[in-house]
Amino acid sequence: MRKLFTVLSAVTIFLSFLVVNVSAVEPTGSVGIDVKAPASGVNPNTPVGTILSNALTIIFVLAALAVLFMLIIGAFQWITSGGDKEKYGAARGRITQALVGLFILALAFLITRVVGQVVNIDILNIKSIPTLDRQCTGANEVYNPETGACVKSPSR
Repeated sequence: MRKLFTVLSAVTIFLSFLVVNVSAVEPTGSVGIDVKAPASGVNPNTPVGTILSNALTIIFVLAALAVLFMLIIGAFQWITSGGDKEKYGAARGRITQALVGLFILALAFLITRVVGQVVNIDILNIKSIPTLDRQCTGANEVYNPETGACVKSPSR
């Protein structure tokens, strides 16, 4: 069991560095945060892509907070076990399950980023959902998913 814990810890640390390196690649230098007055409800003009990317980001953050919470609960149970084998085993199991959850979360984030890179869509920052029916009619025009319009392609 100790070997499994060590291997899972090493893989999780490796994947976290890999995820940080993959997510550090930004196509532009700006972060793109717009500060606006608060509004009530969801703007009906908000693109579906923005809602999906915000939902994915919220899910990842909530899952990370749940893992942190479970680790803290497991550590507290471990400290307060008082030498009782049953309580010690339950605490150890909770910590192990939390670390497995962290590994699965890191793997899900990595898969999300890799799939986004393969299909050339930043899944966590979608401006508009690309479709096949958006075809530009001009000779040198290409569809820009960030603006949602056809633009002239750069000359080569």
